[in-house]
Amino acid sequence: MTSYEFSLLVKGMKSVYTSPNFLPDADAIKMWFALLGDLDYNIANIAIQKYMLNGKYPPTIADIRELATNVKTGDIPLWSDGWEEVLLAIRKYGSYRENEALEGMSEITRMTVQRMGFRNICMSDKISVERGSFRDIYNELADRKQREILTPVKLSNLIEQVRGNNKLIGAGNES
Repeated sequence: MTSYEFSLLVKGMKSVYTSPNFLPDADAIKMWFALLGDLDYNIANIAIQKYMLNGKYPPTIADIRELATNVKTGDIPLWSDGWEEVLLAIRKYGSYRENEALEGMSEITRMTVQRMGFRNICMSDKISVERGSFRDIYNELADRKQREILTPVKLSNLIEQVRGNNKLIGAGNES
C-alpha cells in the first residue's frame, strides 16, 4: 500500500480510537507504516474495519496483521478437522495406499501425518494416543505456519540472511 493509502487508514482508526496515546506522532505512524506497508490496501482496510467492529481498544500492529492474514488466506483449519481427514483417508485408502492418502490431505495435516507415520497411525491399537499426538504436532505446525504467514516477506528475507551469515561464521570457526 502507499503512504497516502495508509494515511487514510490512520485517519479512520484515529476517528474511532480517540485516545491521544494511539499513534501519537509522525514517528509512531512511520513505524506502523514500516510494519504494515507491505499489506495490500484493500486487505488492510477490511482487516481494520473488522477490528473496529469488535475491538473496544485500539489495535496493535499484530492485531491488524493477523486479521489481514485471515482475510487473505482464511483461518487455518482446526486440528480436529485434520484428524477427520486422517480417519477418512484410513477408511478410504487403508494402510497400503499411503501416497494416495497423503495427496488428499491439507498441507498441515499431511505434514503431521508424515511426522507420525501414516502406517503407524493405521496400525495403532491405541487410536486415542495417536489422536493426542496428532493434536499436539498439528497445533505446533499450525502455530509455526501462522507465524510464517504473519511475518512480512522483507523481514523473513532479512532473518534468512542473518541465519545464513551465522552458518558461515560458525563454519569458519571450526578447526
